[in-house]
Amino acid sequence: MNNVIEAVKVNRSFVNGKETAHVLKDIDLTVKEGEFISIMGPSGSGKSTLLYLLGGLDMPTQGSVSINGTDLSKLKDKKLCAMRNEQVGFVFQFYNLVPNLTVEDNIALPLMIAGKKRSNYKERLDWCLQVIGMEDKRKLTPRELSGGQQQRVAIARALVFDPKIIFLDEPIGNLDTKTGIKLMELFREINQKYNKTIVQVTHSESAAMYGTKLVKLVDGEITSIEEITPGMQISSAS
Repeated sequence: MNNVIEAVKVNRSFVNGKETAHVLKDIDLTVKEGEFISIMGPSGSGKSTLLYLLGGLDMPTQGSVSINGTDLSKLKDKKLCAMRNEQVGFVFQFYNLVPNLTVEDNIALPLMIAGKKRSNYKERLDWCLQVIGMEDKRKLTPRELSGGQQQRVAIARALVFDPKIIFLDEPIGNLDTKTGIKLMELFREINQKYNKTIVQVTHSESAAMYGTKLVKLVDGEITSIEEITPGMQISSAS
């Protein structure tokens, strides 16, 4: 399998007045094509910061992050924005849907941002709706949907450009257990059936188990990386 993401000696610091907070310290992480990586750790361990660096939403203070062999720090802003919009997908804990747009319009937002003709993507939009099981709800607005349905729309939006990599930031953190399980099953299907590489940050041990590899992060450092096996017990990250 090819390496699709490579983080080498990644550090991220934030300066607040006279104090410097070292959030990530010498992170080395390789993600191979088709993997489903679950990143776990206590609150404040730097999980979301790492996810944003891997997806190009933020840049490291030191070190490098590459996607498909391209060092993200070498990209000019326009190309970096295009990469984030078209080559990777993001799903966040809060669905970030536009309230007055329909389901279909929300899914098509990345196309509009990229200046693409929506008519050229009709089959893709239909496919995205089919994947999330909401073909019959394409004309509804977010206020007419449950939380789980809104998150499904966010998932479809992340898929509209057919990216190879999907980043998930606590994707079921706002949902009840039953709905969360259904969504994690959907993510596993997207990973296995459609060969999408997935990197998720989660507090949930049960959600982490849907992945293929577990990365534990404590105080900004990776403490272990291990394959996830059926029936595996996740010990406390410490």
